Amino acid sequence: CHKIWEDDDFLAFLSIFPNTEGFTLLITKEHHDSYIFNLEDDLLHKFILAAKHIAKLLDTKLDDVSRTGLIFESSGIDHAHIKLIPMHGTSNISKWKPTTTYLDKYFKKYEGYLSSHESLRKDDKELEKTAKKIRLQ
Repeated sequence: CHKIWEDDDFLAFLSIFPNTEGFTLLITKEHHDSYIFNLEDDLLHKFILAAKHIAKLLDTKLDDVSRTGLIFESSGIDHAHIKLIPMHGTSNISKWKPTTTYLDKYFKKYEGYLSSHESLRKDDKELEKTAKKIRLQ
């Protein structure tokens, strides 16, 4: 593997199937279920701190990057992993400003990838129906 960092608990390496330069995988050295929200809280906390460290490496070592995205997708392999994706073209951001992408694409089921794009405005009645389904009563 093309290792970029490791400690006693975690290993970070470059993806061999990147969709952008520096796409990194952070994994636990011990086997854990791929759904990281099943991890014990102390391990999850350490995992997030390790991801923060890797994100800062990517932000400082890649010329046009000052932000890194993070995905806990829990697919592809059955082993706890975090995907860190450098956001190229963000190094010239001197003051935060919103960046949005609107696509007329709404997912009714998981298609093998996650997307953070915004879609069309959802009707408030539909949103309330979903909120009622999710929230604690």
